[in-house]
Amino acid sequence: MEILGYSNSQKHRIVYKWKINEIIPFIESTKKDEEIVKLRSSNFTTNGKPENSWYLELQLLREKGWISLYLHQNNKENKVRSKFELFILDGKNEKKFLKTAYENSNFSKGHGFSKFLETKRLLENQDDLSPNETLTICVELTIYDNYESLTTEYPLQTPHRQITDDLKELYDSKMNSDVILVVGDTIYTAHKLILSARSPVFLAMFTHEMKEKKENTVTIPDIDPEIFEKILEFIYTDSINDLDADAECLLESANKYQLLKLKSLCEESLSKSCSIDNAIKLMILADLYDANQLFEYVLEFIIKSIKDVIKTPEYGVLEESYPLLFSKLIKKLVTSITFNDSTDEK
Repeated sequence: MEILGYSNSQKHRIVYKWKINEIIPFIESTKKDEEIVKLRSSNFTTNGKPENSWYLELQLLREKGWISLYLHQNNKENKVRSKFELFILDGKNEKKFLKTAYENSNFSKGHGFSKFLETKRLLENQDDLSPNETLTICVELTIYDNYESLTTEYPLQTPHRQITDDLKELYDSKMNSDVILVVGDTIYTAHKLILSARSPVFLAMFTHEMKEKKENTVTIPDIDPEIFEKILEFIYTDSINDLDADAECLLESANKYQLLKLKSLCEESLSKSCSIDNAIKLMILADLYDANQLFEYVLEFIIKSIKDVIKTPEYGVLEESYPLLFSKLIKKLVTSITFNDSTDEK
C-alpha cells in the first residue's frame, strides 16, 4: 500500500523595467553633494500572497564612485521568500551587470547592491549603456508562496493490467489485422507490426521484397494448426498454456521463427522429462534444432547413465543413423573416463 504526500509552493514572477531619462545630467549634478541622493521608481506588484507592492531605489554617494540599487517592499512587516535579479538593458536590449540574490526576510531596509554599477564606467560608455541619456534598470522578481502540504485520502493502487493483456485482447478481437496466415485448412489473421517485432523471420518477410509483403498473405507449411495457434499465443502474450504437452513440436517452431525465449522454455521443459528411455531421442532433437542447452544437459545425463542407455533401442539407431552425433557422444564419454581416471590417481 502506498500513501502519497506532497508539498507545493506557487511562485509569482514579474519583470519590471524602470526608465530614467536625463541620467547623465542627474549624476553630474550630484558630484558636489555630501549626503546620499535617492531616486525612487513607481510601485509594482507580483500578485503573490499577500499582495505586496514593491519599488526600486537608486542611490548615489552611498559608495564613492558607485551607483547603488535596492529592492524595497512597501509593507515592511511581511516576511517574503524571494529571488530577484537586477540588471540594466543596453542599447542593444541586452542584459548588463546582472546580479542575483535570494532572500527570506521582510525587506525592512531593502535588499540590493551598494556597488551595482560603477559611475565612471557608465559615463565612459553612455552611448551604449544609456542611449539618449536614458538608463533602463530592470528587476526580475520571483515571489514564492508558503508551502501547502497534502496527503492523498486513499491509498494508491497500482493497476494490475499489463501490456500483454492488451495485446491478447488485440489478438482475440482481430481489430486492425493486416495479414492473413494460412496453416493447412485454417486461416488466422494477425498484425504485421507485432509479428515483425517478435520474430526476425516475420520481419524479413514484411520488410524485404518478398511475396508475403506484396500479398499480405503468409502460408505456414509443415505445422499443425493447434501448434501454430500456440505460437501466435506466445507472440502476443509472451506466455503459453500447457507448454509441457507440446514442447517437442513447439521447439521446432520456436527455432524456425527465432523465438528465443520460447525455445529456451521448451529446452527447460524437455530437460525435466529426460529419462533413460528418451535420452537419445532428446539428444537427436536438440542437435537438429540447435538447442544447445538441452543438448549439453542430455549429453551429461547419457554419460552418467551410459550403462543403461546402451541397452535401449534408440542407442542402436543413434549408432547406425547418426554417425556424427554418435562420434560426439563417444568423444564426450572418453573425455569423462579420462578425467575420472586422472582424479582417482590423485
